[in-house]
Amino acid sequence: MTGHPDVIGLLQRADWTRLSISARVNDGSTVLVAPGRRYREETAEGIRGCDGEHPWTLPPWAADGTEHWVGGPEPPLRTLLCPSWLLRNSRLEVRGPVRAHGREALDVVVTARESLRDVTRAARSRIGRTEAIVDAELGILLRISREEGRQVIELVSLDVNPVIDATQFMPPPGSRVGESLRSPGAGDPFVAAWKTAAGITAGGLDAWHRYSPFGRGRASSAADPDAAMPRDDPAPEMSADGRLAGPAVGDDVLHLLHGSGTAAFAATLHQWLHPGALLEQVPDALRRTGFGGLGLLASTLGEPAAAPHLVSSLRIAGPGRYQIDHRYDPARGPKTIACDGRRRWRVYRYRVIAGPPQPLPSDLADLADASWLLECRLSDGTLVMARDRPAYRVNVARGDAPWSLSLMFSPAVAVVDAELGILLSLTSYLGGRPVRRYELRDVTGPASPGDFRVHLPPGLRLEQETDPLQGVRDATKAARDFLRRMGLS
Repeated sequence: MTGHPDVIGLLQRADWTRLSISARVNDGSTVLVAPGRRYREETAEGIRGCDGEHPWTLPPWAADGTEHWVGGPEPPLRTLLCPSWLLRNSRLEVRGPVRAHGREALDVVVTARESLRDVTRAARSRIGRTEAIVDAELGILLRISREEGRQVIELVSLDVNPVIDATQFMPPPGSRVGESLRSPGAGDPFVAAWKTAAGITAGGLDAWHRYSPFGRGRASSAADPDAAMPRDDPAPEMSADGRLAGPAVGDDVLHLLHGSGTAAFAATLHQWLHPGALLEQVPDALRRTGFGGLGLLASTLGEPAAAPHLVSSLRIAGPGRYQIDHRYDPARGPKTIACDGRRRWRVYRYRVIAGPPQPLPSDLADLADASWLLECRLSDGTLVMARDRPAYRVNVARGDAPWSLSLMFSPAVAVVDAELGILLSLTSYLGGRPVRRYELRDVTGPASPGDFRVHLPPGLRLEQETDPLQGVRDATKAARDFLRRMGLS
């Protein structure tokens, strides 16, 4: 090997849907993968696979009936074949080239870096150190070791471009077979797929709508000059096979995203929501049936009092050091949240709640630390001017990335500040229409650390926080309860 390939680009661009491999893992499981989302994975839990259109499982895997396929099959052997998870909030060190299974590879050490998602060094130290062997061509992991070698997952055999019998991807007799939105068949799978997808979307949106800033009870001011969601970025183009069109993102942009999350800055946050566009994607006939909770979804999203535009002031100086001042009156949440690394204060209309430090809210942390985008499918990366700041315009699709509040809808366009690495805007689309947008304006950096202690207004009572995660638990329980009522969990 002459020179090292860029390991960040290798890990981010690794794509299991284009692999052609046969492999055996040190736990005895085997996997066969072919291009087009075809795979067969056999483990001690059972057998699962996909013929490229319909995912399937053979009990005892998912024998309790809890597995659902929404948006495509789960990737096989995700830890090794979808390695971009190593890029979030991390530092990489390439120790040098090695050979494994007769293939050129890189010996890489991954450690957790300081992140706005953490409050203390102890939280980061629990992540520990990860050692990985990365295939220098495919980008997949051939071996991964954590907790000083106590947890090791590795391929004990690997055959690239093997002779494959396509019948191995077909569901065996007795399998549970998932429906597909792309192919018609008996029992109207289109309706069945919409029933599942709409139910989960309704449940998630109902909980999110109740606990997000866009809760009930606020209306936009007719005098708001920014009430309309900006449409300065066209929707990303998708290819016929559901991939992002356009060129791959360059290594310079990937490195910028990987190194983000350390900038101190101040900005004005604008948020827009157009949930009605979601319902426009649902056929009228299905909407009238109430399948999968669509009736509740319609009533939830159709409330005229929902605010389309919210404005807040942000000041972020590092992990556990931030202040959020909303310029609107939240129906449920606090008007101000401030954290100085030792205490956090939430200022409501008639009280102030003080408690231990907590990380920045996850959707705001996604703006300040954009490394999570490396787990998504990316394209473009054109250099643009965002107001007065140089930035990169990046098309984003969820792909195999974990579900995220910031990327509830996919695809999206992210505009990344070329200096600070923060997201200046993130716009999500449905049916080619923008439905959700975050935007940072008036960005200045680095922000002065300042004083993040709240100066209590006279007359407000001070209360001590009893359970700082209760709101999160309430939202999670609401979503689960809804899915249980719909028979989806």
